[in-house]
Amino acid sequence: MQKKSFILLAFILFSCKNNHNKSDFSQEGAIFWGTRYSEATNVKYGEAAEQKLDIYSQGQWIGEPNYWKPDSVKHPTLVYIHGGGWLGGSKDQITPFIIAYLQKGWNVVNVEYRTGDGTAPLAVDDCMAALQWLTRNAISYNIDLDNIVISGESAGGHLALITGMLNSIPGSHKYYCGDSLKIKAIVNWFGITDIAGVDNFYKKQNQESNYASIWVGNPTRMDSISNVFSPVNRITASTPPIISIHGRKDSVVPYDLASAFHIKLSKAGIKNDLVTIDDGKHLGFTNKEYQYIFTRIFDFLDQQK
Repeated sequence: MQKKSFILLAFILFSCKNNHNKSDFSQEGAIFWGTRYSEATNVKYGEAAEQKLDIYSQGQWIGEPNYWKPDSVKHPTLVYIHGGGWLGGSKDQITPFIIAYLQKGWNVVNVEYRTGDGTAPLAVDDCMAALQWLTRNAISYNIDLDNIVISGESAGGHLALITGMLNSIPGSHKYYCGDSLKIKAIVNWFGITDIAGVDNFYKKQNQESNYASIWVGNPTRMDSISNVFSPVNRITASTPPIISIHGRKDSVVPYDLASAFHIKLSKAGIKNDLVTIDDGKHLGFTNKEYQYIFTRIFDFLDQQK
């Protein structure tokens, strides 16, 4: 698979805004239309141009002279990481994956990170750094550091998994901040759980050049990068609860790798749920399936108290 093919992984998604106010994981509450959150865009969390994030904060528009009043109560916060095969994508293309959380009265932190050929593991470093920045700035945005959920799709699913898992292992990374926040759960949308496994999947199809191999760069680095940064290799007793969504017909990230990952989670005693969509493809679900998926997600999150 050639690099240009991965432009397709920079998902171009629909954008809309509506939300519903609730300060916990419950699905109760009256629906209203997009009036109870504000957005701070392109907030820097590091020196690199790509190290920026957007923050959606819950509150109320009260009119002049101050206009916006943040909520005095803390809200659960979703940290979302976009996909794109670690080679592209953008935080500006993920609105459908965060709308349900805004509707429920969550804060959302939407992370950008460094991508490109041979850049592994900079994306992991960036997402870890973004979480550390969040711990230092939580008060300014009224974020409850005891109610953090990390999510992402495709490569973003991988980054959500490995970021959440590394932050449950003291000393695992230079930006470790697990002592300062609690990750309640990880919501993984068809993410890569085994980097070398994905590379092997494509090699069996005679595609030596694939997004995993391109991201890693020098092939002699594949084993070391995969050993350290593949979620399947970093499961511990302190791994946060994980729910994954994966289609059996996914031809970009093979379903079998997700299944093997969840088997290992279960053997390790980690709370987990694999939502299997039989006819689902990579970013390919029906409206009815999305409704089913989000019901499963919030049911799972409601159990993580």
